[in-house]
Amino acid sequence: MDETCQKFYEKYNEYARLFEILSNPIRIGIIVMLAKGPKRPKEIREKLGVPQSLLSQHASILREMGIIEKVDRFNVKSPCRLKNPRVLEILKAAGIEF
Repeated sequence: MDETCQKFYEKYNEYARLFEILSNPIRIGIIVMLAKGPKRPKEIREKLGVPQSLLSQHASILREMGIIEKVDRFNVKSPCRLKNPRVLEILKAAGIEF
């Protein structure tokens, strides 16, 4: 890869990663639920109808990308909230309602 191509790749790689993250319906569901305020993992799990382990896996990915966070990071059952509400603009542009 030449230098120009490398700079282009580095510049847009993070954006591409964000869209990759948003390509999963469970992750979109988590974000949509948190758009209305913090929710406990149990609430999210019950509403989406997914097992706890699957919810944890997807929530972890969203936390790593800085999209969501725990209200109290030391409490496993702490509610989650949106850390970066700008992601809602992307979902709104896609026609998703909250």
